[in-house]
Amino acid sequence: MKRGLRQKSVARSLSRENAPTCGPFLRCQGFTLVELLVVLAIVSIVMGGIYAVFIRSNRVYISQEEVVAAQQEARSALDILGREIRMAGLIADDNKTDGPDRITLPAWAGNADSAIEIAEVNDTDKTTTLAFKSDLDGTDTDLDLNDDTEAVRYVYYHGDHADPSRQNTLTREVLTWNGGWSDLSGEGEQLFLENIQGLTLTYQLADGTTNTAPADLKDIRGVVISLTAQTAIEVNPYDGGKGFRSRALVSNIQIRNLGLS
Repeated sequence: MKRGLRQKSVARSLSRENAPTCGPFLRCQGFTLVELLVVLAIVSIVMGGIYAVFIRSNRVYISQEEVVAAQQEARSALDILGREIRMAGLIADDNKTDGPDRITLPAWAGNADSAIEIAEVNDTDKTTTLAFKSDLDGTDTDLDLNDDTEAVRYVYYHGDHADPSRQNTLTREVLTWNGGWSDLSGEGEQLFLENIQGLTLTYQLADGTTNTAPADLKDIRGVVISLTAQTAIEVNPYDGGKGFRSRALVSNIQIRNLGLS
């Protein structure tokens, strides 16, 4: 009997010795509800911060992508526009005054021999127009074995134009001389560039002055194109609310074939 009690006492003593000792770094009980709520609150704050950074970075990426797209489209259009304006007044040999198929009529306005036919800002129609003659490609467009001269007209429709579908757009139309002016492509007026916040054509004249609507088109020697393109959609800028972002481009074009005579 005593032996059995002694064995139980020894076993109980060993069990106490092997039991984990509770201390500051070792808990004998589970987490309390308050501790779990604190942990959840901390995790929520951290995740919220990560999410906010992600959303902001994503908005900046989309914003930059839209701005770059608008800038590239505007720059490409400006390059084409500048290249064609630079060659204004270059008439195909067959269409000159002493040629076999001389130009006898204006394409849009002015005179048959006018290199630039229109250079105006129409405050009533809310348009800015530039029209000129040029041998754009130096080829026989109508396949009549003669070189052809084209007449090009660019029209910028202002933001307050009467037709909402045309607002803030730039169109291009080309006619070809073939005993008369005709649209050989059949395309008519085509959209050239959209999402334009502003377009100003400032003409450099022979006397060194500048004007946006010169009285005598024969005095034009160059054109300064100021173009402001905007994003196709509203984007979130770095600061502030949602809105359109814009980029301004300027090109100074010297017309090679005017004032040579």
